[in-house]
Amino acid sequence: MPWTDLAQLLLITAGTVLTLVILLWLLSIPLRDISIIDMAFSLLIATTLLLVYWRSGMPGGVPGLIVSLVSIWAMRMAAYLVHRNWGHGEDPRYTRLRQWVAPGWPFHWLSLRQVFLLQGCVIWALTLPQQIAIANGATASVGALAIAGTCLWIVGFYFETLGDYQLSQFKANPAQRGQVLNSGLWRYTRHPNYFGELCQWWGLFIIALEVPWAWCGIVGPIVYSWLVINVTGQRTLDKKLAREKPEYAAYMRTTNGLLPGLPRKD
Repeated sequence: MPWTDLAQLLLITAGTVLTLVILLWLLSIPLRDISIIDMAFSLLIATTLLLVYWRSGMPGGVPGLIVSLVSIWAMRMAAYLVHRNWGHGEDPRYTRLRQWVAPGWPFHWLSLRQVFLLQGCVIWALTLPQQIAIANGATASVGALAIAGTCLWIVGFYFETLGDYQLSQFKANPAQRGQVLNSGLWRYTRHPNYFGELCQWWGLFIIALEVPWAWCGIVGPIVYSWLVINVTGQRTLDKKLAREKPEYAAYMRTTNGLLPGLPRKD
């Protein structure tokens, strides 16, 4: 695909993502619940890449592999988050965010800037390597990089799916309320779901490298990894759980934060 056509396509996807997050933002105002962006996050990513795939003539090979894996990831993630969050009110993170607004100031403008537009930027940047690979990969066949990336994606899908399942089962047991989950995958890493999430997206990036110039989008997985580790995921959750659960400090001393490993002696 010529660079001018690729640039036009990337502008179209950016405009599409912007439109969709603004529509979700408008919906969140009467609902008084901005958690809907979390439930829609994976579906917005899949929609973005399916749009590129459709406009590129729906090629097979590497583009077809990318779209298939992202669709599987998106459907599982959306189903899990809807099942977990639906009917439980707004996520406490966003409830606390409402306290940032001075009395008399509308919260929805802050949520637009701090949540919806920010997540829209993350969605577009994260998928940039895949957008380039799908748009330019009509003749790209599945080679060594695609196989390696798919293997990493499978490892990530296993960790995230099983980790989420084990956590949901643990939380569903009232007898374990206030305790620390340190069995199953959680015995080897404090955040198997985050580890799995990042493995999947780095796997998708490696698959995209089968197509020339897809490496230009490496900023996407780098920024996403930084956000998951430092802002929205691992370290933020560690601080929260260490405040709420006395046993969590010992768990942190014996168990790796992200990369799986054998438990250490306290």
